[in-house]
Amino acid sequence: MKRALKWIGRILGALVLVAVLGFAWMVYSFNKALEPIESVSKYEEVLADWKASGLIDHFPSSVPANARNVKFSSCPSFLQGGGHVQLRMELPAEELKVLYNHATESAKQHQDGGNSVTLINERDDGLWSTHPHTLAKGTYKFPSDYRIFILDAAGSGDWNHGKSMGMVVSLQRNEVLYYTEDW
Repeated sequence: MKRALKWIGRILGALVLVAVLGFAWMVYSFNKALEPIESVSKYEEVLADWKASGLIDHFPSSVPANARNVKFSSCPSFLQGGGHVQLRMELPAEELKVLYNHATESAKQHQDGGNSVTLINERDDGLWSTHPHTLAKGTYKFPSDYRIFILDAAGSGDWNHGKSMGMVVSLQRNEVLYYTEDW
């Protein structure tokens, strides 16, 4: 009888250990999944993950060879939390001007500086844009030399769920930022 109790105790101890380790692994994986991906080397992999959504069709298929100071940020949607993808880079002025003109012709709306809700707060028909995920940490709105072009945006009536995609261009800094937000 004592021997059987020892074995039962060992088995229960092993099961508790496995359960604790499994829970710790789950918490670690959960936290890791919520961290933004900021490595430019993951850009094409992230695009492949978002391809089916149709929200990244305006992004370049790869980072242009002549791009400088490239910044990248991506975070997948999870439960009620929204996801985003942003690619920011400096390009030659001539190439940037072509992108700027194309965005001017294609955009549903645009704004100079601000954040994702600037147009929503300023206009009855204002569309959601983006947050500056790839600017310096602690920056919550774009400076006024950035023109935010909203190529497409949609949401429920109360903006609880929606999407926005577009480009942000600063001719002054020779920067372009491609973005998509999905919440």
